[in-house]
Amino acid sequence: MKLNKIALALFAVTAAPLAANAGVTISPLLLGYHYSEGADDDQAELLQSNQDDNSFYKEDGLYTGAALGIELTPSTQFQVEYGVSNTDAIGQDGSDSFDAEQEMISGNFLIGTEEFTGYTDNALKPYVLVGAGRSKLDIENRAGDRVANSTDTIGNLGLGAMYRINDALSLRGEARAIHNFDNNWWEGMALAGLEVVLGGHLAPTVAVPPMQEPVVDNTPVVVVEADLDSDGDGVPDSIDACPGTPMNVVVDERGCPVPVDITDELKMELRVFFDNDKSAIKNQYKPEIAKVAEKMREYPNSTARVEGHASKTGPSARYNQRLSEARAVAVKSMLTNEFGIAPNRLSTVGYGYDNPIASNDTEEGRAMNRRVYAIITGDKTMTVEQTKDMVVQ
Repeated sequence: MKLNKIALALFAVTAAPLAANAGVTISPLLLGYHYSEGADDDQAELLQSNQDDNSFYKEDGLYTGAALGIELTPSTQFQVEYGVSNTDAIGQDGSDSFDAEQEMISGNFLIGTEEFTGYTDNALKPYVLVGAGRSKLDIENRAGDRVANSTDTIGNLGLGAMYRINDALSLRGEARAIHNFDNNWWEGMALAGLEVVLGGHLAPTVAVPPMQEPVVDNTPVVVVEADLDSDGDGVPDSIDACPGTPMNVVVDERGCPVPVDITDELKMELRVFFDNDKSAIKNQYKPEIAKVAEKMREYPNSTARVEGHASKTGPSARYNQRLSEARAVAVKSMLTNEFGIAPNRLSTVGYGYDNPIASNDTEEGRAMNRRVYAIITGDKTMTVEQTKDMVVQ
């Protein structure tokens, strides 16, 4: 109860005027284990009785406390901490019917290691604790009579770490050594707690370029230029690792283009027409077949289905069937032999005169039906710089 009253008064008086500022920290409850040198140790923490020749030592016990602080830099803060250890005391004569209460109030600097190594985005923030304060130790018997007491100057030295859950909440863990200067003994403590930040943590400052004094109409004017962003990508020149990026390109926090994979699909058609009763490819169609080969090399997984057709002439349907197959094979052979396309990427089929696209009753219609029709399909994945108007799936 004494802890709660003092802690609430401390927060009410101190936190209210500071709450509007960033970097005000509150640790409403610190729990720990307070270690004292025992009676079996050569350096036992003995406290002389006020009433007789007996002396006492305090046993190890639970520590509860609270702290209020303010950040001095993004990784360093000053805290005022109040805490109490309630445990038992044992007389040097072996008597054990005593209660021990130790109150401590101290001012501590929590100096983050990032103060020396540079600020990072890591959630874990190690620190070193250095501080000093006062300790009041009371030992009472079971009747409530004080039999020994001591008010001493203490020094704190510890190692700990904050784990930032978000910008307002952090978990805290710490190991601390406490030196009692007046009685010349050491105590130890391991504690953990939750830290609340009012107004958010202080942000690292960004260096401002040196002032320049341009001359306008022979009158010196002092101008402080903001950190320039020459390419307009939202990243200042001082930290832009990729200057000169185009305006429409999406960049990362270093100002470099963000790569993205896109899939480009290929769908292409080829039409080759033949003379009557012929399967030889006329020279006028070779450039078209060359374009198909070029695309198939550009899309390594592409395939082609080559369909051969005939007009309804000739001695028989079987003859026209073979003629349509020969026309399809002729196109496949040119792609394979002259342009180096793998045969397993090409399939052929002949339809005879079963699928006309024009009437077989006229010469013009029969000329249209003597044909090869090929469909080329495939895709390829490319890595490109993402642009602001690009929809990424």
